Amino acid sequence: MILASQSPQRKKILKDLGIKFKAIPAHIDEHHCGFKAPHAIVKSIAQRKALAISNKYTNDWIIGCDTIVVLSNGEISVKPKNREDAKKTIKLYRNSYCDVYSGLAVINKSKKKKYVGYEKTRLVFSDFTDTQIEKYLDSGEWKDRSGSMTIEGGGGKWIKKVEGCYWNVVGLPIDLLKKIIKEAKIEI
Repeated sequence: MILASQSPQRKKILKDLGIKFKAIPAHIDEHHCGFKAPHAIVKSIAQRKALAISNKYTNDWIIGCDTIVVLSNGEISVKPKNREDAKKTIKLYRNSYCDVYSGLAVINKSKKKKYVGYEKTRLVFSDFTDTQIEKYLDSGEWKDRSGSMTIEGGGGKWIKKVEGCYWNVVGLPIDLLKKIIKEAKIEI
């Protein structure tokens, strides 16, 4: 199997699942391509990632994945540009929620097999102070993170409820992946 990503979280999840793979990043334009629905966006980008790698590795199973965070106000949260951008996003979580969508595509070009799906997980947040936000921002953990935080890191302490797949929030919906592996009869 080939993971069309260099995401450390996705690589760790696959390794922990005992799946043998190599990681080759798919350098694609991750623009939304006109889709407005979050599930359509992540499915499209995951599929484009997998297809980009499958053109070169036609006999291998390719895993493409993409994750976005949708804030309670309906905005899609991208990776923060700077500390102030991250602070603005994190403040929106207080006593609120966000939805995390991950698209997953598993493709084998030579077998003419393609499986595409998505997972949605809702995170419900408790209240927290501006001082706590500043301390979190000082950690630098927010950098290069969709939604400006990670569930497995310091921001996770503000999450009071996870509705859905925890691993989806980390970056790879493992229940969906296991279902596809079983349906496709992929030996791992």
